Amino acid sequence: MAFIDLHCHMLPGIDDGAKSTEQALAMARQAQADGIRSVVVTPHHLNGVYLNLAEDIRQAVRAFKLLTLANGIGIQLLPGSELHLVPELPDALERGEAMTIADRGRAVLVELPVFTVPVGADQILDDLLGMGLTPVIAHPERNRALAERPERLADWVERGCLAQVTAQSCTGAFGTVSQNAAKTMIGNGWIHVMASDAHRDRRRIPQLSLGRDMVASWTSPELARLLVLAYPKALINGQDVDRSLLLQALAALPGQQQRRPWWRLFRRS
Repeated sequence: MAFIDLHCHMLPGIDDGAKSTEQALAMARQAQADGIRSVVVTPHHLNGVYLNLAEDIRQAVRAFKLLTLANGIGIQLLPGSELHLVPELPDALERGEAMTIADRGRAVLVELPVFTVPVGADQILDDLLGMGLTPVIAHPERNRALAERPERLADWVERGCLAQVTAQSCTGAFGTVSQNAAKTMIGNGWIHVMASDAHRDRRRIPQLSLGRDMVASWTSPELARLLVLAYPKALINGQDVDRSLLLQALAALPGQQQRRPWWRLFRRS
């Protein structure tokens, strides 16, 4: 199965991801070897440390594409960004300074702090939705507040947001709290994308196969396919995610006929 990685810090020297061209190329080779065919590179923006404007990201992607081709690496590279959920974000997107997923102007990968859900997060997400953008919540299972109260994520999904789980959270690399939260969120239909969130060519690497296998064991191969291929493909093509497919995959799982708390989350599909 081919994969699409929607969240990866592969661009060299632009944030806390790849530190050198050599490391970035090593990550690209790892991604290709794992079956990843398309990568959205997502440097941090507006997180108080890194400022990566949309045009700078476009230029960096063009340069890195040439390097990968020159080194015989055939993965598709697409521009993106991991945008911190701050009050300045809607205006930055309106001005074209912040990058959308695959530069399609349809969806945005947004990041929360590690431990908390900041005051005003609901309003910022509503503002983005009101702009016709779909927020994709990055790694909610690794946010301590959401791991403790995953129903908070359910509310955002009901409003129209999507959510992205980290592959290594599913395999347990981020600990049992994140793994259990990932399993709960996936099992309730609150996760739509799996991505690597890779930062290096060691430990946090661009790999989706092991996470895919874990999700398939928790749920089904079809549901795992939605997270690593079908839904990411829709997003990089600037298309809407068909949430009914996730509903169908969940409904087909053993025992789900008696347990359907996620029905209400799809009423806007």
